Amino acid sequence: MSMNPVTYDEEKWRDIYASRQSERILTGLLSAVEKHKLNDQQIDCGVVFYNGIKVIIPISEMGVREDWRVVRSIIGSEIDFIVKGIDVEEEIAVASRKAAQELRTRLELPKHNVGDKVMVRVVAVGRDRIRVDLYGVEVIVPKNEIEHGYVANPAEHVQIGDRVPAIIKELEIMTDPPKIKLSLKDAKPDPFINVPNKYRIGGEYLATVTGMPQYGVFVNLEQGVSALCPYPRWSEFDLEVGDMVLVKIRRINQGERKIVGSLVRLIRKGVLDGPNPNR
Repeated sequence: MSMNPVTYDEEKWRDIYASRQSERILTGLLSAVEKHKLNDQQIDCGVVFYNGIKVIIPISEMGVREDWRVVRSIIGSEIDFIVKGIDVEEEIAVASRKAAQELRTRLELPKHNVGDKVMVRVVAVGRDRIRVDLYGVEVIVPKNEIEHGYVANPAEHVQIGDRVPAIIKELEIMTDPPKIKLSLKDAKPDPFINVPNKYRIGGEYLATVTGMPQYGVFVNLEQGVSALCPYPRWSEFDLEVGDMVLVKIRRINQGERKIVGSLVRLIRKGVLDGPNPNR
């Protein structure tokens, strides 16, 4: 790839040149995975379009496992990068996400302690966990740390590209890579604080079915407040996630933050996105 001096549209290239010359970190949306010929080899690359300029990031510089499927899984997320090479004629720049991650980690992580609230970027969403970027370090957040209450599907709460607050639960920056634990739910108001005042043992309340694992039926009494009910011995059991049901509260354990109930009857089918009258 030739390194030609800028000959036109200098404003368009200003940030790109500043990044190459002074290791300035740029941020853009990862938009594609393509193969490019670099050093006489066809290499999988992530692609960012920055001010109309195609920025290609070789998979070895993406800061993830060198598997194009891993890169594909984070398409749609904002990523940081530092430019390493420029071809003005082709309007292409070659960059490194890994270099940007290492620089941001070195500069920003030492400023923080356990208990701090930070903003993170969601870079991947799975069935049981998500991955977020904190100052260049990708951190896995299990689904039970995403939201208060039962979380059946993380994608119902966060999407790739979201910027969300998190609380640092553990931080060891002297390890390689740094050891970090984060909680998204701890950065939000705790709805369980008001449970003893709102719900009574023996009371019956409207709730929405949110999950049906083998060991019981989870229902939301309100956002972030779940109850676990054993499967009922109904002659015709046809509950689905999103159904509205009547639930009788059997036990409230404030210390363990658990509510146990029993299903009384089906109220209405398929109201997952509808209003919850207990809110």
